[in-house]
Amino acid sequence: MLGQDPAYVASNEISQASVMMKNRVEGRLGLVSNCWKVQLDGGASLRELVAQAANEGFRFVELRQGCLGECEDSKSRLPLADRLNSLAEHFPEITFDLAVELPVFSESIDVSSATVNGMLQSVKALSAHGHPAHLRIVDPFSKMVPIRQTADDEAESCFCLQDVVDSLSNLRTELPTGIVSVEHSFQPWAGFRTLFDVANSSECNVRVCYDPCNLWLAGDGEAADEITASLPVDWLSMVHLKQRVDSSVSTRLEPGDVDWSRQLNLLNDARYAGPFLFETTPSEDAWECLRDSRDYFVSIVRKL
Repeated sequence: MLGQDPAYVASNEISQASVMMKNRVEGRLGLVSNCWKVQLDGGASLRELVAQAANEGFRFVELRQGCLGECEDSKSRLPLADRLNSLAEHFPEITFDLAVELPVFSESIDVSSATVNGMLQSVKALSAHGHPAHLRIVDPFSKMVPIRQTADDEAESCFCLQDVVDSLSNLRTELPTGIVSVEHSFQPWAGFRTLFDVANSSECNVRVCYDPCNLWLAGDGEAADEITASLPVDWLSMVHLKQRVDSSVSTRLEPGDVDWSRQLNLLNDARYAGPFLFETTPSEDAWECLRDSRDYFVSIVRKL
């Protein structure tokens, strides 16, 4: 029978996965608040910007340290938990996460420190209306993920890969029902992948904030398709959407170095069901750029 033909079954499964993505993807779109940096620096209210995002149909907002407006201390750039809680309570339809800078690849993170504890409390404050508490980390200060410890390293007490895993595990313990995810930035992918192999084999349960465009920062852009195809889909907390044009990140999603048609096909084949967040370069025309980016993204999805 036709239904028993393996080739037919495989083709039908792919078709069903594509239909699922088309039917559900618009409810999985969001953005990172640094898209609004120009508006925030000009005095716009974060709450007003989130309100417009909700009206535009976005359902995920990543609140990026340095682009939190009235919800962070202007000098220290540290989030203000009470204001973030008020924001989350006001928008039950939005799933928030908090993106912070932590030097996880160069030093141990003390979860009891005032700075880190404040970040954790802010993450918990955002978990209103049943949404998960989600701490998203980036280390823009380190160019490499530390390697595994050797016998010589043990003698010298060098900072190593296990120290990173321990820090992430400690953060994860502070959010037992939440999510801790790490974004790759300037770090070569090979070291980043090793970190997650080690972390998740030890049941650390840390996830990846995946940004294919960032692979070019580390010189791994040519391997973007191979890297995406090799990623365990259950590692992914979200996918950032942006584009590199003429060696710079564009103000909108458009044709460029990242082959987004291929990337979305690979993610679709892997049954990725998580959110997609636009992280375009800030501009005066942020909303127009976000609408154009969404149209471009949806046009690709419709061809899957």
